[in-house]
Amino acid sequence: MNFLIQQAIRVIAQLILGSDIFTRILGVVERWADKELDGASKRVGVLNEIEVLGISLTKSAANFAVELAVQFLKAKA
Repeated sequence: MNFLIQQAIRVIAQLILGSDIFTRILGVVERWADKELDGASKRVGVLNEIEVLGISLTKSAANFAVELAVQFLKAKA
């Protein structure tokens, strides 16, 4: 079941954000996932890194992408 959820998230993310952007954001979220920080601090760090990497998204699209990546990783676990 988790595999199906992962695939659904990937398809939705690719349709809305594009495959390359979702893959890059997923990598950023994975890097921040294991840091010893609270969730809010991780989110700020992820959003800042996305900006530094030059990924051009609106604030709402960036938040949506981060949330999709988080849910993807939860389904993977």
